[in-house]
Amino acid sequence: MPGHQNTVFLSTLVLGTAVAAGVAYYIHTQPKRKVIVQAPRSIPDAPSLEPSLTNPALIDRDRLYTDRLYRFQYLCSFADFDDSDIAAIKASAPLIAPLVPTIVDAVYERLFSFDITKSSFTQKNEGFEGEVSDLDHLTLDHEQIKFRKNHLKGYLVKLVSAEYDAKFVNYLDWVGRIHVRNQLKASKINVEYVHINALFAFLHGFLAETLSNLPDLQRNPKVRTKTLAAFSKLLWIQNDFFVKYYVKDGRDLIESAPENQVRSV
Repeated sequence: MPGHQNTVFLSTLVLGTAVAAGVAYYIHTQPKRKVIVQAPRSIPDAPSLEPSLTNPALIDRDRLYTDRLYRFQYLCSFADFDDSDIAAIKASAPLIAPLVPTIVDAVYERLFSFDITKSSFTQKNEGFEGEVSDLDHLTLDHEQIKFRKNHLKGYLVKLVSAEYDAKFVNYLDWVGRIHVRNQLKASKINVEYVHINALFAFLHGFLAETLSNLPDLQRNPKVRTKTLAAFSKLLWIQNDFFVKYYVKDGRDLIESAPENQVRSV
């Protein structure tokens, strides 16, 4: 739809200048801090946020599998994902907002391009009250696909607008957990990890190319680099909250952890 594409382009062009200036100002004026999340509770024995060759961080392995907030903080510390990255992501919200429908459509068109990923949508989603379709008759206009698209739209909005606190970490964990068959959900959907990983690769590349091609970000290489790096780190951190439910590492600890005995978002 050329008209729609032109509207998206013009919207991002107008908003891009303000976003780029805002991120540049923040990066220039703010010291680089290592406070990753404003947790509503203290985190005893949390990983050192200033690890070095001479002072390695002391990590409690068991807590990586029993305390998702601790795990998140470790991931952020290792990936060097800090307040400046969060600021860059949030400052990109005006750029991301008009692109959300385009991103969502691209993701689902990709998923529908392979029978093995398309077949995941022939099973009923938790929370969807309508009828499902068989593989041969399933289309992108089906009500369940619209339902799933709305979830993805909400997810993308949350990434650029949510407070990066314990509730947000619980949400990242929930997003990973609902794709795996487990006792905490009614749906029997179980997406094998090879497809999850492939989708992350596609989404990462699509976002990088889309944002990188915005004219205003091209005119400000420092802001463009920071924004792309921040999203890259965030997607890898989200990917970990999928992986933890697929690999065997720490399985005994994960299954017995109190936080995994109740449903949470």
